[in-house]
Amino acid sequence: MNDRDLPGAGGAVRAGPGAPGPRREPGQPGPCCRALVPWLVRERRVVLLLALLAFVLGSIYAVRLYSNLRSGFEELLPDNAASVKVARTVAKKLHNVTHLSVVFEGKDGDALERLADDLARRLRTLPGDIVDRVEYRTDEQEAFFRRFGGLYLSNEDLAEIQRRLDARVAWEKQKQNPFLGLLGEDTRELGPEPSLDFSDIERKYGAVTGALAQFRNGYFQTPDGKLLVMLVRPPESATGLAANQRVLDAVKREVEALQPTRYDPAVRVGYDGEVGTLVEEQAALEADLVSSTVVVLVLVLAVLYVYFRRWTAILSILGALAVGCALTFGLSWVLVGYLNANTAFLGSIVVGNGINVSIIFVARFLEERRRGLPLVEAMQVTWAGTLAATFVASFGAGLAYLSLAVTDFRGFSQFGVIGGLGMAICWAVAYLTLPALLAALDSRSKRAVDPGQRSIVGVLVNRIDTRHGRLVRVVSLALAAVALAGVATYRGEIIEYDLDQLRAAKSAREGAQYWGGKVDQVFKAYLTPIMIRADSPEELKKVVAELDRERARRGPADPIREVRTLETVVPPDQEQKLPRLRRLRESLSDARLAQLDPEVRRKALLFRPPPDPRPVTIDDLPLTFRLPLVERDGTTGHIGLAFPKRVGWMSARETQDIVDLIRGAIARAGGHAQAVGQPLLFADIARAIVRDGPKATALAFAAVVLLVFAAMRRLRPALLVLGSLVLGVVWLVGLAAWARVKLNFLNFVVFPITFGIGVDYAVNIVQRWRLEGPDSLHRVLRETGGAVGLCSLTTIIGYASLLVADNRALRGFGLLASVGELACVTAALLALPAWLLRPREAGGTPTPTDRPRT
Repeated sequence: MNDRDLPGAGGAVRAGPGAPGPRREPGQPGPCCRALVPWLVRERRVVLLLALLAFVLGSIYAVRLYSNLRSGFEELLPDNAASVKVARTVAKKLHNVTHLSVVFEGKDGDALERLADDLARRLRTLPGDIVDRVEYRTDEQEAFFRRFGGLYLSNEDLAEIQRRLDARVAWEKQKQNPFLGLLGEDTRELGPEPSLDFSDIERKYGAVTGALAQFRNGYFQTPDGKLLVMLVRPPESATGLAANQRVLDAVKREVEALQPTRYDPAVRVGYDGEVGTLVEEQAALEADLVSSTVVVLVLVLAVLYVYFRRWTAILSILGALAVGCALTFGLSWVLVGYLNANTAFLGSIVVGNGINVSIIFVARFLEERRRGLPLVEAMQVTWAGTLAATFVASFGAGLAYLSLAVTDFRGFSQFGVIGGLGMAICWAVAYLTLPALLAALDSRSKRAVDPGQRSIVGVLVNRIDTRHGRLVRVVSLALAAVALAGVATYRGEIIEYDLDQLRAAKSAREGAQYWGGKVDQVFKAYLTPIMIRADSPEELKKVVAELDRERARRGPADPIREVRTLETVVPPDQEQKLPRLRRLRESLSDARLAQLDPEVRRKALLFRPPPDPRPVTIDDLPLTFRLPLVERDGTTGHIGLAFPKRVGWMSARETQDIVDLIRGAIARAGGHAQAVGQPLLFADIARAIVRDGPKATALAFAAVVLLVFAAMRRLRPALLVLGSLVLGVVWLVGLAAWARVKLNFLNFVVFPITFGIGVDYAVNIVQRWRLEGPDSLHRVLRETGGAVGLCSLTTIIGYASLLVADNRALRGFGLLASVGELACVTAALLALPAWLLRPREAGGTPTPTDRPRT
């Protein structure tokens, strides 16, 4: 079949002289449409070839984009964020102290110790580019503190220890004097035994040693033996996902080779630490991406078939969508280059939103064909009749996305760039390729267009609005009032401060988050400190002094457990302490210790100095103490470590408290220091949400308002569209308020994009109503209402596909965005028509301003 055989091509619809012209529909094609659409149909092979080329090229770069997924939270912040700048400058000077925690949980503590010994031997044989060292015992630390522990006590404490020991030794000697009773002396005259309770001093000593005594048999193990932790340190060169994946895989292979259940049938093995968390989050991101993509593709295809039941229409829609998505993500690789935790799932969202314009176009095209118009003429009427409405809808959504692009928070800005690009490209591609696709497929289809096909959704909403319009109006206003009441009564924090709620649910059940809790049970301390790097040792002293003053002022509310510097791990006044240590050694000679009771002897040995006490140097420090405090080039004295008091995951409120404390101390000390650590990163993310979220939402609404007024060109239609949109958003906000939903770095995006996407439905209804006249509303609802409902359904599917994700932040975003879509389409299909039909119920007639401009 050639172009001249197509209905509407050549002379198929040409009228003779004097005959009336073709039927003039509202929104009649203009000169550009009359010239371009026939060309697209006539040159469809060229158009489709160019579309195929664009699809292939776009797909190549889209694959590159999706192969560069970055799950780290730092990717959400701008390059100029304080925590990011410091991490990229200061971190280069510091040693990499990341680790992989291997956690054994079982019933037989001795068996777990044997398992750890065997695994350590195997891990130490691995190549140096995979494992640098393995830590699971306290031998090194205990040997160090046996050798140098006395130097960490103050002169006053040493003197007090000497006094208590001398008094007790003298008392024991007198008590054991065999002649005491023979001389007739009353042993009661000895008085009470002098106390050897060193608990007050042991607390200080325990803080310095890291409370090594809490571990079982010198292993990183709980006292009951049921938990044991090994820390596997990769080399400093092992950074990034690939290197960490190699480390985790190698360790897992060695664990599996040992068959842990041979040691303890009840043993379970888990992994945590920076290495395990990074790999787990990346794997979860990729798994969620695959599952959500499969769900959105299957469900979109299903609803398209249920609605159209015509494969030529479905294939045309999918063809235009495929080209649009390929170009979107191909260009995103050029503009952005990677996907972060926020943008990784834009594929599902762009599919759900970008398909809408094709649905409207094809639905209108089939509608015109059912009316008997030839192909080209039907295409021209469709083009002209849908162009303005879909432009407002697509570019309204695009502007809403782009409102996010003006923010500094990359979790918002990159989301906005890719989303806005997708809306614009999918709209342009649809209008350029659908005429060619429909012509090519429709011309080969032997199935006639069903003249009686009607949308169930369209018929249903028309029936509801016609029969129960007054009830719909009352209910819509009542829901708005209830929603506003929910906002007014909202109490508590509006930002999500529990970071656990933003991670993968599987991680909390059986992954790194779960096993991280086990690690906390073993160490009973926060292992990853905030690093403070000053320009000089003097500047570091100023910062530490400010920290100490503020911590003392806070008292029990102090959120920091310890601030560690070289001055705290290399004790001061060592030369003054050496004579005291030598005297203490002489007081606790073997002969004197032999005279003490066993329990007293054990306590005394805790404070017995070595036979040759000497000052401790940096090189004497255990590697776990020394490495974090010395820079890569050997510089010392510039680094301090602040350890939070809280054990386990900190809430954002606690995180912000620590960050304010440390940054405030740095500022008061003159600002010649910087701090780096995950708490600062999380605090900057929370601050960015509060700063950029409302700005993006206001900008999105303003952009949509301007676009609607520019497209409608008249006040009443514009107000109708915006009223429907605002009503839907009010319902959304009210429901979120009543559900006490808290905002985070992802679900905040729902509000600006709901303005842009939610306007789609009201625009299509009002624009079609304007074009076909005030008496056409029932027909518009029956015919366009179904397509609008389908558009909303595909968008909801795009969002709802995230509900299958394991990440709780993504699930929350998907749920909130789906509710927003449902609210906006309900307002457009039920509430808006109910108000438009109100003059008819009152017996009125349309005013001149109601009539369309043609």
